Amino acid sequence: MPAESDKLTQGMPRHLHAKLDDIQSEMRLRFSGVETGLAAIEQHLSACHAVDAVHADEIADLRRRLERVERRLDLAD
Repeated sequence: MPAESDKLTQGMPRHLHAKLDDIQSEMRLRFSGVETGLAAIEQHLSACHAVDAVHADEIADLRRRLERVERRLDLAD
């Protein structure tokens, strides 16, 4: 009987370690996917900021041109 209980006490930790290794591998895989998704979001957000900066410059240019037209036509307050 002691040999039987030794098998159980040694087999149980091995089984638990194998399960933990499986869980750890899956968590690493999922974390890698989250990191990849986050990098894509950051890249997209960076591109949006660049487009916003271009639009801000274009709006500022249009505003200056409109003010000049208003001054020439004596429409400015």
